[in-house]
Amino acid sequence: MLVYQILLVISILFMMILLFLIALKSKKKQIHYAVMAIAVSLLIWNISVLFYITFSGVPWVLAVSEKMYFIGIIFVSLAILFTSLIFVHTRIEFSWKYALLFVMPSVSLTVLLTNPCHNFFYKTFSLIPAEQDFGFYFSVHTAYSYLCIGIGLFYLLHFSIKNFGFFSRQAMLIFFGILISLIADTFSTFHIFNWSAAVENIVFSVTVILFILAIVKLDFLNIVPIALHKVVNIISDAYVVFSEEYEIIDFNNAFITNWDGASRKVGIYKVIKQRCPDFDEEQFIYKVNKSIQERTKVSMEIQCPSSDGIRYYQSEITPVIFKSNHVGTIMLIKDITEHKKNLEEVIRLNEKLQSLAIKDWLTQAYNRYFFDERLEQEIDRVSKLQNSEDKAVKAGNNLGLIMFDVDYFKIYNDLNGHQAGDEVLQTLVNIVKETLFSADILCRYGGEEFAVICCRTAAEEIRIAAEKIRKSLEVYEFKYQDNQPNGNLTVSVGVAYCVPPCLKKDDLIQMADQNLYLAKNTGKNKVVFSQFEDII
Repeated sequence: MLVYQILLVISILFMMILLFLIALKSKKKQIHYAVMAIAVSLLIWNISVLFYITFSGVPWVLAVSEKMYFIGIIFVSLAILFTSLIFVHTRIEFSWKYALLFVMPSVSLTVLLTNPCHNFFYKTFSLIPAEQDFGFYFSVHTAYSYLCIGIGLFYLLHFSIKNFGFFSRQAMLIFFGILISLIADTFSTFHIFNWSAAVENIVFSVTVILFILAIVKLDFLNIVPIALHKVVNIISDAYVVFSEEYEIIDFNNAFITNWDGASRKVGIYKVIKQRCPDFDEEQFIYKVNKSIQERTKVSMEIQCPSSDGIRYYQSEITPVIFKSNHVGTIMLIKDITEHKKNLEEVIRLNEKLQSLAIKDWLTQAYNRYFFDERLEQEIDRVSKLQNSEDKAVKAGNNLGLIMFDVDYFKIYNDLNGHQAGDEVLQTLVNIVKETLFSADILCRYGGEEFAVICCRTAAEEIRIAAEKIRKSLEVYEFKYQDNQPNGNLTVSVGVAYCVPPCLKKDDLIQMADQNLYLAKNTGKNKVVFSQFEDII
């Protein structure tokens, strides 16, 4: 008997430690109060057994101990159920459904306190199972208690299976702690072993120790889990897990909503293919195999037709590795349609800004800034290629510059207005573009003066291009051209052609400009062409 007393005292001390650890928490949550309820119920139960053994000759102590014994039994099962519910759901909102759970314990407590009048709860109390004589209501209460504990254990086990890692270990430790006590209680209740009830209460210390380990080692009560299935169901991205055979294992609500035909054991290809007929299965398999081999996350873009156009999805494929073995694959599918549209708009705006930076706003020919940069680049290119030993390369990489100016343009502006002058410049650019070679670059040099950089063009071809520019503008019937001094709107053209690598940009511009000046001062509407060689 002394051994039982010592072990019961030790068990009670463990329960006091558990209560002390909970009391240390400054901000208590639902889970703290639920575990506290388990500890208090077990504490009352153990103290009643200790008092019953220690003060066996004091009738009033025995009477009080009997009531305490059953009070602990009545409420511990409900405390276990609420602990499991709160652990799995993080927190619960109390409603009438949860209030109904207290009906049976309240009835049990009433029956217990009035038991001397009817003996419905028990007729003869004893710590030895074979000597106990319970009333019919005890069976009702026992069935309810085991049902509560069974549901609580089911929630913990289901949570542990659905989750993996830290929170799963927490759930399993609590699960086994409760299960050990349940087994010990079952042995006593159903007279499987005819031991003293004190043994059952001593076993409760094992449960309490496991709870303490969960608190100390796994930070139980500090870090309360949020169930994984709840997390993945509230995120907007589609989430799906599939096996090595590419059969769907699990998915969230977003996947069901956006991907028709989602069901377990259905091939992931089939589901995606229904929404995206052009889905590339071979590429998908390649990506999955790559993620498995490299043990890393890989991405793949999926395009699907929809009523409002093409929708774009970014899928992140991640292998699930357990003990160095691949057991499945997780795919997170994110709708990036808006992101794509925004990116395309940014690209379009950048292109527009780039165009504004290098093109003349009025004529859409390249501007003076672009002209200076590009001419410098072409001169450098020609200079480098001239060092080649291949004569064909040298001969095919020549450079020329055409500069032309509208004759009597000030008179045209003064007579017809600047708006008419702007229209002439716009029309002129469109006409000239039609006459140039594909490698030629048309730029607005300034005012009514334009320049054409002739890349990879032989001398005779540059002469032809310059003449085509002059002729095409001469024959075109511009508005109000009859009022011009010669009865026509024409241009004067100056051309400079050079092979040597040592030529500088300013020298080439000066050559072409001098020829343009010469054309304007010797009759206008003409081309003046000069070929410069070996100029340093």
